[in-house]
Amino acid sequence: MRRGRVVDLATAHPSRAPSVRVELPPARGGGAVTSMRANLDEPVTTVNGDIRLASVDTMSNMAGLVDLGLTRYEARAYLALIGRRDGTPAEIARMASIPRQRAYDVLASLSERGLVLPVPGHGVRYRAQPPDHVTELLIAVRRRELDRLARGATDMAADLSALYQRGQDLGKPLDYVEVLRDREHAVERVQKLWAEASREVLTLVHPPYLGASSPQDTVVPPGIVQRAIYELATLDDPRMAAQISGYAALGEQIRLTTVLPLKLTIVDGRSVAFNMPDPSEADGSVTTLVVQHEALAATLKIAFESLWAGARPLADVLAARSY
Repeated sequence: MRRGRVVDLATAHPSRAPSVRVELPPARGGGAVTSMRANLDEPVTTVNGDIRLASVDTMSNMAGLVDLGLTRYEARAYLALIGRRDGTPAEIARMASIPRQRAYDVLASLSERGLVLPVPGHGVRYRAQPPDHVTELLIAVRRRELDRLARGATDMAADLSALYQRGQDLGKPLDYVEVLRDREHAVERVQKLWAEASREVLTLVHPPYLGASSPQDTVVPPGIVQRAIYELATLDDPRMAAQISGYAALGEQIRLTTVLPLKLTIVDGRSVAFNMPDPSEADGSVTTLVVQHEALAATLKIAFESLWAGARPLADVLAARSY
């Protein structure tokens, strides 16, 4: 197969720069042949005598220009124009594969942005600005856009911060609920609730007993009403019977009933602690829940008052047992 002749367009057409090396087809008919542009190290294609960009690198450059803010047509037109000294919209439309009716608007847009310059003289012709100048212009536009966005973001963050803080002050969902599995930790937490009481402490005392303090270590602060309900069977244990009598001597109001559903503490009508035995464990394991919730405390206090009304005072129970 005969190879076509090679023509340097910079020599054949001195008005066109920079230098482009194109291998022309050996026969008429307009077959496409690929060669290299010396200055950009990119291949170009000749189709029916027109020089068109067609390479992976060109696609990469076009994508880069689009990232900097050009449309695809604008990027194609600029890349086509930098291979010539200047060109008409019709020439650029052929080289960049842009619809001819769009080429005029595309080149006018590039001219308004200072990326190409109109060539004085007869007819409409444009010359590309140097690539470093073009990228600087595009980056400057992006910087101004980013500065505007940054200022807007700062103002927006200031406006949203107040809303965010109000949301944080409301608390996270269920952050008023504590789930305690460790026995010692549960005892310490309930004792802390007692220590924080300022008006009233109501308790249902039900086994298992996690480690209550002895009467000798307990002080009932003045002004705090303490009422407790125990199961009658508790008095069958001499040690527990002595503790109950000791708490009564300190001022705690005590009543007894046959059966209690669970262990419960209500402090000042706002804090609740109760034990939930694990139904799958046979070793008496419990989970203690501490809830800071006035509505729950009020509801459980209704249950406490109902049990209190049906329970017997400690003095009456002890008197009956003494006979």
